[in-house]
Amino acid sequence: MNRIKMHPFKTQNVTAYSAALGQIRTKSYNLLNNYIMKHLFLKVILIFATTLNSSCEEQNTNESTGNDTFSCYINGNLYIPSAGTGIGGGDIRPFNWAYGNENDSYITIEATGKDWTLFLNLLNPKKGKNILNQELSNSIDYYHSGMAVHNSNEFYNTRDNQENSFINFTEISETKAIGTFECTLYDESGKELKVTNGKFNLSLDSRKN
Repeated sequence: MNRIKMHPFKTQNVTAYSAALGQIRTKSYNLLNNYIMKHLFLKVILIFATTLNSSCEEQNTNESTGNDTFSCYINGNLYIPSAGTGIGGGDIRPFNWAYGNENDSYITIEATGKDWTLFLNLLNPKKGKNILNQELSNSIDYYHSGMAVHNSNEFYNTRDNQENSFINFTEISETKAIGTFECTLYDESGKELKVTNGKFNLSLDSRKN
């Protein structure tokens, strides 16, 4: 039987072609693998960032309903009281409340934050909606029903005979105060400041009297 002899030059060409093809396949595989891994890594980073951002957004809301929570929006910006530092060190409670239910019926809520201090006083509080329709004489006026929001440069106050500010109690007693509030306040020039979506759940832990 006659065998077909392949020319050595042709054999070398086939071998070289096969080797080149193998290298191309290896490079293509590596490029494809790198592409997949790169985009998978970016996708994981994107998912992680989205989850982290969502978590931060959840923390930066005023949806808390547990004991001793207080929050609102001031001109659309979330306001959550933050603790300060007292004389000689030690934290100052970010908010507190006082309540009287005998001859002198009242409730006072004070909150301190980074940008604003909030003071709310209500005479003869009752369960349900209470109107805050008096101007406070100063930032700690315990003799009128109203609210003041201020810092070192600005002072906003409720106005006499206005019906655009209220506090609504779903529960009020010597041990607990739960409710919501919204107020429109003004500075001396008549500039408005809006307090919206206010909510609180106060217990004996934050009561000061």
